[in-house]
Parts: sequence; structure tokens; C-alpha cells
Amino acid sequence: MTKTLGRFERAMSVHSHLQPSSFSIPFHRAFRDTDVVHYHIIHDGYFGLNALPLLSRLKPTIWTWHDPWPMTGHCIYPLGCARWKVGCGHCPRLDLPFSMRRDRSSEEFRWKQRLVGKVKLDIVVASNHMRRMAEASPIARDKRVHVIPFGLDLEKFSPEGKDAARRRLGILPNRLVIGVRAFFSSPFKGFEFAVEALRGLGKLNVPITIVTTHDKGQLNEFIGTHQIVDLGWVNDDSVMLDAFKAADLFVMPSTAEAFGMMAIEAMACGKPVIVFDGTSLSEITCAPNIGLSVPMGSSTALRDAIRHLVEDKSERQSRGAAGRKLAEERYDDRQFAKRLAELYRFVTADSRARQ
Repeated sequence: MTKTLGRFERAMSVHSHLQPSSFSIPFHRAFRDTDVVHYHIIHDGYFGLNALPLLSRLKPTIWTWHDPWPMTGHCIYPLGCARWKVGCGHCPRLDLPFSMRRDRSSEEFRWKQRLVGKVKLDIVVASNHMRRMAEASPIARDKRVHVIPFGLDLEKFSPEGKDAARRRLGILPNRLVIGVRAFFSSPFKGFEFAVEALRGLGKLNVPITIVTTHDKGQLNEFIGTHQIVDLGWVNDDSVMLDAFKAADLFVMPSTAEAFGMMAIEAMACGKPVIVFDGTSLSEITCAPNIGLSVPMGSSTALRDAIRHLVEDKSERQSRGAAGRKLAEERYDDRQFAKRLAELYRFVTADSRARQ
């Protein structure tokens, strides 16, 4: 039924309206027995958001906004568009996920505004970039917004084991390794800028290996110029971990990010990260002091940053070490769990005080 309703929603240019199973949640024992309910990624087509006002009246409610979709008329990320600040409508990018066949962005915006207005909830975001968006959003107005960065297992994500990871991935000896995510099908990951930057690198002072994940075959043009280790879609956490450990630097030219897990995973493994300005990534990586940020959409600046780190071993190492220290200070999963526990206690105590 969920898939059928999803197809109907797409035909109607609406999203997350019709799934009725969400209204059955109060009858589940887990819901009845809990003190607080924390929702994540409930706009992925399986949950009917119209149930939220009822659910929030029954239990203290927290909703983590993993992307700006709750603040827009339809898109997951608005890119350069600012119409989400004034109610959307006349959408210039109906093709962006979640796409619309016809422009109902203003109607969807008003629906979200009414819905969130009825819901008693606290909002969690993972970056100040997202907090600023929430503060500018008519939809999030008057809601409490908490910034809690995500965390990692820093014993697992660590600089140790680089040589062993390279052997397991078949990386040739004496190579400088560049990591990049080949997410060509996404309008938000900026992979096309990475390709342009790599094309312009020219002759370097060290042989290069490029380790790539996600979409296979996107760097075939560089076979013969560089060693390409094309891992494709990775479901094995140990292989993904090897990709981070094996790298000397990581390139993440996203044009939209609400946080950036791969950036903190790379930093935790002691790798310098190159990002674009204008998303959460420059904040998350503490650019320019730790991460290296370049102007949004400039493949030339991205190329120059890659070449600079390739040729400057000392800076690679110092930025990598600083990134590891930053991960220990800000992105430890134990610290993340502690912050969430504090929020849960606060929200439940506040709910009792209001009764």
C-alpha cells in the first residue's frame, strides 16, 4: 500500500500526506511505554505527517531535521533559491527531489506551516547552518531549535591502519591517494566539479590513486593517467572504513549539506578535507583553519586546493592531525549520546510541568 500511495502522491505533486499507518502508532506498545518520541527522516515516503499533531499530544516529541525539506515547498535542498523564506510558489526547480509534476510548492509550504504550527515539538539540527535556516523559516517560527552534531565511534574511525587498508584495496605502493564520492546522480553532491578539477590537475610530483565510492564507472576517463579504485556502492562498513583510512586527502564538493557525515569520518581518520563554501561543511570542518574551503562551484579553485595538498605533505599532515583533534572534541558518539539524553530529560520535564 505504501508504494501505491507514493505513486499517487507523485501524480498529485504532494509528499508524505497519505500514509494512514502512522495513525496506528499510538496502539503500539513501544509508543505507549516510552517517555519521549524522537523522529528521524519521516519524510521518506513511509510516514503520513498528518498524524504528527495527534502523536505530539500523546507524547513529548522531538524531530531531527536531517535536511531543509520541512522548511521548503517541496525540495530537499533549495540550493540558491530563497523562496522558502517567503512561502515558495513559482518554483524555479520543480525537478529537484522531491520533484513535482506541477507547481504546488506554495500549497505544500502552507500545509507544512499549518502542520508544524499544530505540533508540540522540539526540533534538532546538526549544524548552525541548519539552525540559521530554521530561524529564517516561517515554518519553524516559535519552535525550540537545538543544535546537536552527530557523532562517531572514534576508536573505529581512527588514523591507524592506513597501510593495511591500502593493501586490502589493492592500492599500488608509493601512491598519494585522493578519496572522493562519485555521486553523479545527485544534484547536491557536486561530483561534476570534482571531475573537472581532476581533469585540470596536470602533471604532479607524485603518482596518484583515486578511491571512489557510490556510482561506478564515473572516473573511467582517468584510467591510464591515475590508478582508479572504484568501489561502487558500498554496503560493507569495513570497506568504507578502509577507503577513509587509505586516503591522504578527501574531496567533498557538495553544493548542499545539512551536516556532512563523510567529512567528519574523514577527519576522524586524520585526513584533510576540501569543501565548498556556502553549506554546513565549512562550519563542520572548521575551514579555513582545519578544513580547506574554496568558492562554491569553482572547479578551478577546487583543482588548485587539491594540487596544493597533493604537493604539500607538511600541510596535509598538519590539517589531518587538526581534523582528528576536532573530531575528538566535537564528534565523539559518546558526547552525542550525552547531549541527546540531556535533551530527552529537558523535554520530558518540560512536558510534565505544562500538564
